[in-house]
Parts: sequence; structure tokens; C-alpha cells
Amino acid sequence: MKTPHWNPTVYYETFTDFLQGISAFGDSPAICYADENGQMRSHSYRTLCADVAVLRRALNAHSLAEKRVAIVGENSYEWLVLFFAVVSSGGVAICVDIEQNDNTIRSMIKQADAQVVFASPSLLPICMPMLGQNADIQCVFSLTAPESDTSVGGTFGALYREGIEIKETEPPALTPEQPAVLIFTSGTTAEPKGVVLTHRNLLQNAGAAVATVDLGQSIFVGLPFFHAYGLNCGVICSLLKGARLTINGNLATMLRDLALSESETVIAVPLMVEALYNSVWAQIRRAGREEEVNRLLKRFLMFRKFKLTVGQREREQIRDQYFGHLRLIVCGGAHMNTDISRQLEALGVLVLQGYGITECSPLISVNRNLSWNLESVGILLPGYEMKLVDGEILVRGPSVMGGYYKDPEATAAVLQDGWFRTGDLGSRNARGHLFITGRTKNLIVLKNGKKISPEKLEEMVLTIPMVKDALVYGVVSGGDADDVQPAVNIYPDPKLTEHMEDYEVLGALQHEIDRLNSTLPAYQQLQVVNLREREFTKTSSMKIKRYAAENRNDLAVK
Repeated sequence: MKTPHWNPTVYYETFTDFLQGISAFGDSPAICYADENGQMRSHSYRTLCADVAVLRRALNAHSLAEKRVAIVGENSYEWLVLFFAVVSSGGVAICVDIEQNDNTIRSMIKQADAQVVFASPSLLPICMPMLGQNADIQCVFSLTAPESDTSVGGTFGALYREGIEIKETEPPALTPEQPAVLIFTSGTTAEPKGVVLTHRNLLQNAGAAVATVDLGQSIFVGLPFFHAYGLNCGVICSLLKGARLTINGNLATMLRDLALSESETVIAVPLMVEALYNSVWAQIRRAGREEEVNRLLKRFLMFRKFKLTVGQREREQIRDQYFGHLRLIVCGGAHMNTDISRQLEALGVLVLQGYGITECSPLISVNRNLSWNLESVGILLPGYEMKLVDGEILVRGPSVMGGYYKDPEATAAVLQDGWFRTGDLGSRNARGHLFITGRTKNLIVLKNGKKISPEKLEEMVLTIPMVKDALVYGVVSGGDADDVQPAVNIYPDPKLTEHMEDYEVLGALQHEIDRLNSTLPAYQQLQVVNLREREFTKTSSMKIKRYAAENRNDLAVK
């Protein structure tokens, strides 16, 4: 256990050390959640660490310690107890993306060479057949089924009961470079790849994050644990600082649970922030206060340009009424709408945008509590190095993965001399704030050699009120395969266009696109506008699958 000079927060080398360290928080609440009746339940740090030790003993008694364990389930307390039991016993936790289709879930389990599977009851039918079909899999357990259920090799509850009766033993000695988890990439531009992250990767990243951003002492996380963002930036960071963590994995109950939790901080993706923002504005409209709040926002934003603050008391009253205890949102995973961030700031809720990638455990940069730029993804984390090569962001540091699982070619393509090629394009200002400008793989290359970042055009298109989602890509013009021009595929907001015919929607959008084009250089102007009848196919982290055929060809109007 060390304390580097840049990090005033103690950080840990292994998850054994981590669990021993957080046990000092004793009876303080660690994990909270709303049950099926909407009642809040809570487990203390003492209980969490004891439950992990019990399950670890049971795994060891069944010779399941140091195994590769696939966790196939929704966010839950049991998911977390299992995760910490596996990694602190020397095993590897395989975090399976349950929002994929059945075949992809099975493929992930097989690709990761899982030896043990824990699956929630709803997902057992996907996993059970693998017990006889895959020689590597030794047993399948039900993750959250009742303790009386002894099917498919037993249950989490039955295993836990056994562990209670087993004499306490010392946890195994672990090394920082041991693999701890295998997490799959989101598959935005290609098939998901298995990323191997060590104890040091995750804990160094969490330590740097906690030392950089003051998250407060009550944190809400509704992000899936099977992604590095939800697991490390959400769960591990919260526990590292002894905060009260409220978990949720259901967008339908997210706002209810957030209100019940009385959390001061939310770790989120833009979709969640927008849902919160829209919910608050709906309440403001129902209360007949829209004009009043808009007037306050206008005054704040006008004076903000001169670094002056006005209407502090009125803003605090509105914040307390509509946001409760919420003061901070840390947002990542995709680009955050700057206008929404500005309005939330005006209402007293600060949005700190960050940037990360699974291969970096995942956080790379984040804005600070006292130094932020709403258009930026923040400043590099302590302990990282960064350089820009032909506009591409390369990073090096203790949180960068060792490689993709059993894929040396893919690893060699992105890791060179310790530098990880993120595939993201960016720039930095004089203060060190990082700005993401696009993806190298997504660049539209024109015949004249000029390159267009579709992400920047998408951001502009998304400012059009009737646009809910947009995808910009290159289409061939005429018979020349090298003659490419930018096109946009738009999914209109159903609520704003429900009484309009397709030709009316297209006409209105074309007018807005013409206005947008007038602000752009000729080569960047959108030449083709298409409409979609249904939403884009997305990854589980809510990013559009850019190269999925159905996202480009399912057009209502051509």
C-alpha cells in the first residue's frame, strides 16, 4: 500500500488490501438500493466485507477460488459481493454484457474461457445449456434465486450459507499485476473485445479519480456494473472513499430511486442526465413556473460571461425543490449536450464531463470541482502521460491494460512501447483541457484528401429541436467509388413530429440543415438528408452502432 506524491488519498495494490482498508468504515452505510416495493435497503461496510469473506470461503471450499467466473446478471448487491469474492480469492471476474443478444452473451462466456457461471434467474436459460456443451464450464449457479432453489449446481444463497459454517481463513496472497477482471468493449465500431485489467490497473485508476474529484459522501450509480465506467468510476471509487453508494440498474426506476437515495452526486451517461433534466422541466411546467425559471436562467447565463453570479438565493430554492440533495453530476460515456450542462449549472447542479475507455480502466481525464470547462472532457488524471499523434490521443500510465484476451494482433495494433492508441481524435488548450473531436476510424475521407469528423457534424445536427438522434457518414456520389460526400440519417423526435407527415418533417429538417450548412466550409456541408422510422440500434452503453447496416439503410424517406 503506497501513497504517491500526487495522490493525498490512500490507494491499494490488490483487492485484498482494498477490502481490508474499507472495512475500517465499519457500520457506515456502504451499499443501498430500493427493493421491489420501493423501500430503501442498506448494507454497511462491515456487512459487505463480512459477506465477501463468507462467499470467498465457500468458493475455496468448492475448489472454485482462482477460477474464471462469469457474472451474468443485473446490478445487485449479490453481484457486487460475488465480484469482490472472486477477485479477492485470486480469480478473474468476467463481466458479461447482459444487454447483448443471447448468442453474443454465450459467445462472451465462451471467448473468456469461463469455468464457473453465476447468472440471474432470467438469464439462466441462456447459460444452462453451456454446462453440457462447453467443457471448460464446471458449474452454473443462480445469482439471485431463492436459497431453497438447488437447480443448476446451486444458488448464491446456498453457497453463502455453506460459507457461514466454514472456519475463517486468511485470504490468498495476491500480486498487483494479477488479472482481476475481463471486461468487454462496447462494440460501437467493431465486435466486442475482451479487455484484461489487473488489480493495479483498476485500483490505481480509482485512487487517482478519488484524489482528483470530490464526489461527496452520498453517490448514486445506475450504470451497469459490466462496464468499466459503472464498476470502477461508480462502485469502486465510491467505496474507496467510504461514501454511501446507492445502486440501480433500471432506467424505469432511476429517477424514483435517485429521489429516495437523497444522493448529492450522480455518476451518469448523457442519456440519464437528459432524463433527469426533462423530468425537472416537466415538473416546472406543471407548476406554471416555466417563464420564471427561464428568466432566471437567462440572467445567470448573461452575467456568467463576466464571471458574475446573480440570483443565488432563487437558484438555490429551485435547486432544492426540484433536485433535492443533488449537487454534482459526473458524466461520461458519450458527448454531453453543452446547453443542458449550462442550464443545470445555472440551476445549481454542476456537470463535470470526463473521458475514458475500457482499455484504460477506464478514466483518462475529467473536469475538476473548482476548474471546469463544459465543452471539454477535462484534464488528464495524475499519473498519466498523453500525446497527440496526427490528432489521435495516445495515453500511457499504470491504468492502461496489458492487452486483449487471447488476441495478440489486436493488442499489437493499439499498444506500442506502453502507449495506448485510443482511436479518438482530440486537442488540448493552454490550460490542459482536453477536447474530443472524433474517431480516427470514423473519418470521412473525401476525394480531395480532406477529412471530416462525423461526430462534430452530429453534435451540430443534434442542436435542431426536432432531432432526437443522428448519424453522419459518407456516401458514394454517382458511379465513382472514390467520390464520397457527407450524409446524415436522422431519427426525428416522435413527440415533436407526431402530427406531421414525412414530407413535412423532411422539409423542416432540410431547412434547418441548409441553415447549418451555411455556417460550414463547402466540403463539410451535408449533401444528403434521410429520415428513420425507428430508433438506431445501440450498444448497451447507449452509443449508436455506427457500422451496423440497419442504422444506415432503414430509411423512411430517401
